[in-house]
Amino acid sequence: MTQETTIDVPKAYWWTQNKRGDWRAKYRRTSVVKRRAYLTYRSLINSGKLKPPTKWPVHVTAIIHPLTHGRFDPENAAPMVKAILDAITQADFWPDDNARYVVGPDYRLGEPSTEKGVYHITIRIEEEEL
Repeated sequence: MTQETTIDVPKAYWWTQNKRGDWRAKYRRTSVVKRRAYLTYRSLINSGKLKPPTKWPVHVTAIIHPLTHGRFDPENAAPMVKAILDAITQADFWPDDNARYVVGPDYRLGEPSTEKGVYHITIRIEEEEL
């Protein structure tokens, strides 16, 4: 079974692995993204639109939708993706985001965002085939 959810990240909160700055700035931005993801996943789980996995581990792919068609390295979005995976754990979708339960995330480049100034991160969760 494959399930996909997209989290919107306004440019003002975007943080990449290449970005330098105060740890507090990174914390504030990743906290906002984590909170958005938590509310999204908790809402989807509560409404029954998202079903927790029945087999472990699951494979996670993070599809990053940049702002433009220019050059973009999807793996630089790791701080944002980690905040989202932590939120999924906090929302009780899986017991933990360690290697026992989650394989990945693998990073992929998606189509550019359709909203000006808003990145999109699609999290694809697939139950592993045995």
